[in-house]
Amino acid sequence: MKKSEVIKKRIYKKKHIYLVGEGTGETISKIARAALAQFHRERVNIKTFFLVKDEHYISRILKHASEDNALVAFSIVQPNLRDYLIAEADRLGIKAIDVIGNFIIQLSIFLKEKPLEIPGRQYILDEDYFRRIEAINFSVKHDDGKLPQGLTDADIVLIGLSRTGKTPLSTYLANQGWKVANIPVHPDLETPKELFEIDQRKIFGLIINVENLVKLREARLRQLGLEPEAKYADPVYVSNEIEWCIEYFKQNPRWRVIDVSNRAIEEVAANILSEYRKHRRHS
Repeated sequence: MKKSEVIKKRIYKKKHIYLVGEGTGETISKIARAALAQFHRERVNIKTFFLVKDEHYISRILKHASEDNALVAFSIVQPNLRDYLIAEADRLGIKAIDVIGNFIIQLSIFLKEKPLEIPGRQYILDEDYFRRIEAINFSVKHDDGKLPQGLTDADIVLIGLSRTGKTPLSTYLANQGWKVANIPVHPDLETPKELFEIDQRKIFGLIINVENLVKLREARLRQLGLEPEAKYADPVYVSNEIEWCIEYFKQNPRWRVIDVSNRAIEEVAANILSEYRKHRRHS
């Protein structure tokens, strides 16, 4: 093998990152995903180890990490396990990062309070948990225009054409504790009268560009085993629907219009909540 090829292979060799958590791994996964978004992921191989509860398991993980020359990122709040992992990683020459440890220490100093050091405490069945469950149930019952008489109880109502992301957005927001209903709109579909009887400022109209909506509908048709050339995904037909929708939203100026084109659910949800809170502050 030529020297240049060896160097190239070495440069593009995948690097391993081990994520280790004593709970479900949700916390460390989110932190890692946010951080890795700033890098080219194709060079990274991530291995996850969750529900890590004992030193024996940690030893096995670190043994493999050493063989892979991996970076270990961990989220462990039990002092004995955390200290053991740090000591073992140091002994094996492995770089290990405590992703929330420093934050907890700084919080402890700021709050002048000793951490409880209970793993998974964010998942306790408290008032907030049951509020989120109630919100999820509400959003399921009021999905896709079902039970319009319940719109009064919604925190947020999403409206938009088919495949503009109403249901995924409703589910995402419900997981954060918001009661969200969603209503489909279409030139040939009568909008339920109940929509016009509620506080109009909690209604958000979703708009999207033609290219995005055509792709989404073509994907939907393929999922259903139908031809993607159907009228439902025809660019001219879709363009006409969007033009109608824009005009329809203009007829209701108190609705906030959110463009979901080329945007992740998380970003759109943050946009909606920001607008919603502005309304709450000024009401």
